[in-house]
Amino acid sequence: MHLDLQNIQEIDIFKDLSTEELDKVLPIIHPVKIFEGERLIREGDTSQMLYIIISGNYMIHFKDGRAFTLNQKGEMIGWSTIANPFTYHESAVALTDGEALTIPIEEFLDLMQGDSDLGSKITKKVTEIVRQRKAFIEDKIENQE
Repeated sequence: MHLDLQNIQEIDIFKDLSTEELDKVLPIIHPVKIFEGERLIREGDTSQMLYIIISGNYMIHFKDGRAFTLNQKGEMIGWSTIANPFTYHESAVALTDGEALTIPIEEFLDLMQGDSDLGSKITKKVTEIVRQRKAFIEDKIENQE
């Protein structure tokens, strides 16, 4: 997969960034191929990587048995990478082959510390996404009861 500013600007988490800010983010984004059955993250592990879905289907599951799938371009897996206590709150496995963009925590934190305005914009966007996902999960739980 070829990464350029246009590809990155299409992804929700990066839509509000200026071209200059995107130029700073681009070097820390790494495209990867993901294979069916591949475990991306494990609940309870220290956060290492943020995944941004480009294609494929992924199951997010919790130790208590709750689960849901993600398959939309731009959805994130492992948002705990940028949220204290930096521990994954869920596990994720690929249900199909796919592609994702990855951002390693060390590179992300370096970027955020080097440009607090940029870090604030990205953190704000991630917080919005987390709120939406939390509401979705809670709604699913209420409907199952």
